Amino acid sequence: MTKRLKVGIIGLGSMGSTHLDIYSKINEAEVVAVADSIQSRLDGSSKAEGNISGQAEGGVTGLSVKKYLDGMDLIKNSDIDIVDICVGTDLHFMFVEAALASGKHVLVEKPLARNYSEAKKIIQLAENSHCYVMSAMCLRYWPAWVYLKEAITSNNYGKCLSLNFKRQTSFPGGAFYSDHHQCGGALLDLHVHDTDFVNYCLGMPDAVFSQGYKGPSGGIDHIVTNYIYSKSDSSTLVSSEGSWTMQEGYGFNMSYTANFENGTLSYLLDEHETLKLFRSGIDTESIKLKDGMGYEFEIRTFIDEILTGKNTNFELLRQAADTIAIIEAEKTSIETCSVVSIKV
Repeated sequence: MTKRLKVGIIGLGSMGSTHLDIYSKINEAEVVAVADSIQSRLDGSSKAEGNISGQAEGGVTGLSVKKYLDGMDLIKNSDIDIVDICVGTDLHFMFVEAALASGKHVLVEKPLARNYSEAKKIIQLAENSHCYVMSAMCLRYWPAWVYLKEAITSNNYGKCLSLNFKRQTSFPGGAFYSDHHQCGGALLDLHVHDTDFVNYCLGMPDAVFSQGYKGPSGGIDHIVTNYIYSKSDSSTLVSSEGSWTMQEGYGFNMSYTANFENGTLSYLLDEHETLKLFRSGIDTESIKLKDGMGYEFEIRTFIDEILTGKNTNFELLRQAADTIAIIEAEKTSIETCSVVSIKV
């Protein structure tokens, strides 16, 4: 009989609640403990909300799990196999370090760490551990983005000429998002999704040119970036825009447009999700996507790889760390109004 992995979740905000719900659908894992510094989240009297329909539906009410106000106490629980870290970005390194020191497998929400220095330390800790470590970069597993990566790598529609990503919402509010020292502003907390996917698909850009402005976090909350690949004249043109400065009531949307030699893919998720393929002389095609969100597929991958005895995928983990180096270059580009080369 396959071992059922025991999971402890630290942080019951929108992502912790989302993960809690997903584990309930996975036979090979069960949540046995949760931790949050806010008592009302532990007793179920308050609950976070997510950006997307179907997100953050999980709750602790009615669950028979151990509850802790301090995540460090959860890590000390010897019954736990996996620590799922869904706390504020500024606390990621602290909990990853403690969990690995206790011999626990680690799933850590995006971004991997608050800065590149901490991200590199996490890589070193993972390399010296026998535990599996994964950065939860959900777009790598989101069906529409999986389809896009396959289209790029397979050349099914010819060479990819240009990519444009967009991710916009109203300010999420709350103490964490109001302090860019903790969250990194929309630059690190929101826009990081698309920067990571660019890195995942095309590799590290040679340089970036970014523009942006500060918002309610006190940090950079609206960003437009051009990712520069200068290795050849035929490099794909890549840009992205991220913001949480939209007016209240705007909602959330994410999209991409990918233009190939023989087709154009257009994706939009707002109240509905659509992916369309446009080809000259052919009727527009609506692409049928696999049901589900990237959160579920990333967690299932994480569980499966632990159970099959695989080692940490260091290529993907290093990419998650390198993404933060790109983000820091974007910040410098905005501050200096210049093209910034990326060195890691």
